[in-house]
Amino acid sequence: MIDTVVFDFDGTLANTNQIIINSFKHIYSVFRNEECDMEYVMNTFGEPLALTLSRDFGKFNFEDVIACYREYQKDRFSQEVTLYDTVEDTLKYLNNKNIKMGIATSRLKSSTMSALKIFDVVKYFHIIISADDVNKHKPDKEPLMKAIEGLKSLPEKTLYVGDSKFDMECAINAKVTPVLAGWQHGSEELAEKYNIKYVLDKMWDLTKIIKSNNLNI
Repeated sequence: MIDTVVFDFDGTLANTNQIIINSFKHIYSVFRNEECDMEYVMNTFGEPLALTLSRDFGKFNFEDVIACYREYQKDRFSQEVTLYDTVEDTLKYLNNKNIKMGIATSRLKSSTMSALKIFDVVKYFHIIISADDVNKHKPDKEPLMKAIEGLKSLPEKTLYVGDSKFDMECAINAKVTPVLAGWQHGSEELAEKYNIKYVLDKMWDLTKIIKSNNLNI
């Protein structure tokens, strides 16, 4: 029986791909005076931003780089970022079925909470574990386990929905059933690499997985 679902945020609940790519283009232009490799940037999705920026902009002042990144997004987020198709309907359905829900994301707490409030979905989540809540980040199991423990749930009764290799490895490391958001580039290869049983075409497909595991729903 499944009684808990934990979600990633970026690329899973919300389509933040383009604003992230544009933000990297901006800081590459400002600090390195060069174009960024979009494929490389997309491969970092799911990794904590601080880790990516420290690696790629190590010779610059970190606070200047991250401030520039955030400033670029400041007035663009609410216009350029949207929830994926059927996300809100799925959250409402699961909430009505008393499924416990949480988030385990590599995004910082402040920006995660801000985004959830913009979309008016924060009410559906009983716990939100962000990059600043853990010592070890995905693919380590710590963020997901912290969410599960906070929800008083068990790994074997939990689904983790994510879109990146970091999410799939995190779920596997935590002995949680991974569910892949199949709308990202390379999702077929990811599903094959990690032998993912559940791949979503749209978020509403999650309700079918819940029903198939919970005959009383």
